[in-house]
Amino acid sequence: MTYGQDHTPPHAMRSVGMAYLLWVPSMFGVAGLHRFYTRHWWTGLLWLLTGGLCGVGSVVDLFLIPEQVRLSNRSAGMAGNQLPMALGQGILALARRRGMRGFTLNDAVLELGYSPEVIRPELERLMKEDCLYVTNDTEGRIIYREP
Repeated sequence: MTYGQDHTPPHAMRSVGMAYLLWVPSMFGVAGLHRFYTRHWWTGLLWLLTGGLCGVGSVVDLFLIPEQVRLSNRSAGMAGNQLPMALGQGILALARRRGMRGFTLNDAVLELGYSPEVIRPELERLMKEDCLYVTNDTEGRIIYREP
């Protein structure tokens, strides 16, 4: 798989397995390494200085690590205007499913799970590349659809 300016480089992605491996030192008093790995710098420092909040936070993290990794990968994909390739593909798939009736920004937010601040620039990029067409529906709402 290749990546360009709109894709997250593979080395920036975090894995659940590595996060759990970095959690293991928590059992020996060195807590928080997994939080640094998942880009949770402040809580990583807190865990390191407090022994994982006296071990309680480290035990809770056993259940939270998959979500921490997911959020870390999602935020890494948005850093520096780099979005996961799946966002552009998701927008185009939504346009194809909706056909001539198109979709609104709110539809994209609800279906794709990104904020309007993240989706709007991707919509504009796809319009500049002639992958999306913008118009109004009968109620005056701005809609996007395939050209």
